[in-house]
Amino acid sequence: MSGFTTFLGKELTEIRKTWRIWVIPGMLVFFAITSPIIAQVTPALLGSMAKAQPGMVVKIPSPTWRDSYAQYLKSLSQMVLIAVVITGAGAVSGERSSGTAVLTLTKPVSRAAFVMAKIVSQAGLLVGATIVSTAVCVGLTIALFGSAPLSPLLMAVSIWTVDALLLIVVMTLFSAGFASRGASAGAGLAFWFLTLLISIWPPATRYSFVGLMSASGRALGPQPMEALWPVMTALVAGVLCAWGATKVFERQEL
Repeated sequence: MSGFTTFLGKELTEIRKTWRIWVIPGMLVFFAITSPIIAQVTPALLGSMAKAQPGMVVKIPSPTWRDSYAQYLKSLSQMVLIAVVITGAGAVSGERSSGTAVLTLTKPVSRAAFVMAKIVSQAGLLVGATIVSTAVCVGLTIALFGSAPLSPLLMAVSIWTVDALLLIVVMTLFSAGFASRGASAGAGLAFWFLTLLISIWPPATRYSFVGLMSASGRALGPQPMEALWPVMTALVAGVLCAWGATKVFERQEL
C-alpha cells in the first residue's frame, strides 16, 4: 500500500479544515448534552400533560442514570448511524466525481492505500468523537442524577462503536462501487434497514453482527446480552468489506 501514510495525513488535515470535523462530532456532543437533560425533564412534562386531563392519573417513576444513558444510546443508534451512512457515501465516489481521485492516483499512492486511508481516517474521527461525547454524557448524568456507574455505558458504547465502524467500512465499499454519492447513500440506508429487519430473527441476533444494536441496548440492563458472536462476526465482516472495497476500486475506471 504505497503512499498510505502520506494520504492518511492528507485525509486527517482535510477533516480538520472542512465541515467533516463538525458533523459526526457535533452530533455526538449534542446528544451527549441533551440526553441527560431530556431524561431529567421528561417525567415532569408527562406529569403536567396528565394533569391537564381531568380524571387521568399517571404514575411516572423518577428518572435515573439509566434513563439518561438509554436516551444517549438511542440517539447514537438512530441519528448518528444515519449520519455515518450519509457522510460516508461520498468517501470514494465524491473524489471520483470531482476528479481529485485521478489527481491523487497519478502520484505514488496505490488504490488500496487510497481506500484504507479513507477507512482509517473516518474511523479515527468517529472513535475520538465518541470518547469525548461519552465523557460529557457521564459528567452531565452524574451532575443531574447524583451518581452513575461508568461500566454499563462503556460496554454499551463500545458495542455500538463496533457497529458504527462496520458501517463505515460497508459505506466505503458502496462508495467505491457506485459512481454517484446518492447511489451509495441509498445502498447504505438499504443495508442498515435490512440489518434491522433481519435482527427480528433471534438466531441472527445472537450469532451475527445484526445483533450488535440489541447487545448494545441490553448492556445497560441488569442482564446484558452476550455480545461475543456479534462482535466477532462484525470484525470478520469488516475485514472482508475492506478487502472488497479495495478490489472493487481497483477495477473501477476513473
